[in-house]
Amino acid sequence: MRNIFAIIISGLVGMFSLPAIASEPIHIAAIFAKTGIAVKHNAPHVQMVELSIEEIINQGGFLGRPVKLIILDNKSSPIGSSIAARKAVQLQVPAVIGAAWSSHSLQIAPILQQAKIPMITGSSTNPKVTRIGNYIFRTCFIDSFQAQAMAQFAYIELGARRAIVLEIINEEFSLTLAELFSNSYQQYGGKVILKESYENDAVDFANLLKKVKTLHPDVVYVPGYARDSGLLIKQAASMGIQTTFLGGDGWAGSLIYDIGSNALEGNYYSAHWHHDVSFPQSIHMKKMYYQKYKSEIPSMNAPLTYDAVMLLADAIHRVGTFDRDRIRDALAETKGFQGATGTITFDEHGDPLNKPVVILKLGKDAPMYFKSIQP
Repeated sequence: MRNIFAIIISGLVGMFSLPAIASEPIHIAAIFAKTGIAVKHNAPHVQMVELSIEEIINQGGFLGRPVKLIILDNKSSPIGSSIAARKAVQLQVPAVIGAAWSSHSLQIAPILQQAKIPMITGSSTNPKVTRIGNYIFRTCFIDSFQAQAMAQFAYIELGARRAIVLEIINEEFSLTLAELFSNSYQQYGGKVILKESYENDAVDFANLLKKVKTLHPDVVYVPGYARDSGLLIKQAASMGIQTTFLGGDGWAGSLIYDIGSNALEGNYYSAHWHHDVSFPQSIHMKKMYYQKYKSEIPSMNAPLTYDAVMLLADAIHRVGTFDRDRIRDALAETKGFQGATGTITFDEHGDPLNKPVVILKLGKDAPMYFKSIQP
């Protein structure tokens, strides 16, 4: 009788404790720049994390638990990224979303891998990011294909035979793209006639552009970010340089137009998404974004972060637990996930298989869809 009574009491305690447990929020960390040089580039990603978490909350949270988003500022630097990652470990979060820049993710990933915390970056395209370990995933294509696609586009589509490459000396993302583009372009038969570098906070490109003007290249590949690339192209136009500038996904967003203005027209960059894609989840995401922010999505990269959060939600709901190891396993087993940026199936490295590169042509006021290049 005493044992039966103990079982009953135990059951009642469990019943009354369940609502308390269920009401405790699950903390999800996101690591992005809230201060420093990367703020404007990262801002649309922060918006997408907030949008997707709000959608999950409106749908009942994670496994019926409320969700609390914690955005950790990486201060636009590798050191700040490491500090933010260690903070995420201290918070014992089940997963981390971010970072955006590859140079930041390369600092975050080893710390989270060691702690066995799943990490999903939306737009860090450097191939090294997911090679750090089996807890690291991404929703974007990788730089090796992005660079190859643009080299192919330059040589075959534009008929360019002579190229100049201008890279950011202190950004891993830019250095990687520059090297991969150069190698691929030369394999197609093109010639890289000059390769020069600049700092990520540069504002005066006159000395570099004097060399460009003298050499008359068919194309100039600038794998930078919106701020520096916009300034560079604007200064090139003011110097009367007539060539086609090509860029990577770091050009995405309205900031490049704020800086480069009319000088951008006629140039091209590789992207992950465009407003005109017809994926059902993209249409849904655009509608949700407009309802919340009363504007169109300003960045062609930001939807990757929306997909990162939704992939995490999908994995958690599939395994029915917040156990990090099981979340990691579920992410690794992802097949045919219908995202806003396309269908995602992970390979053995945590990279999406067969995601196309979108080539955008910069128009007078906004980038226009030009074509897609499939791996």
